Amino acid sequence: MRRYLDRAPAAYAQECWSEAVARGLSSLSFAWAGGLAPGERHYYCVRAPDFLIEYDNTQDDGNHAHSVWRHIRHDWGTDLLRGHYTDQHA
Repeated sequence: MRRYLDRAPAAYAQECWSEAVARGLSSLSFAWAGGLAPGERHYYCVRAPDFLIEYDNTQDDGNHAHSVWRHIRHDWGTDLLRGHYTDQHA
């Protein structure tokens, strides 16, 4: 989570981190799908009650990665990763 927040504007990152800590980091869950060896296709997500981090490296034999941070309260349910695939990888 911190790796993703380090790329966000500082005030927003601090707000998200503070909310996660206040809620309890035990509310975070991690899911993995795909290979474990370097170069194998894979996907993971980190989920909390109010955000979802997705990392997808399933195209071009695991050589084309995408990542998305969705703050559920602020994105109105837009699936950004799906939208990117539809628009850019049809």
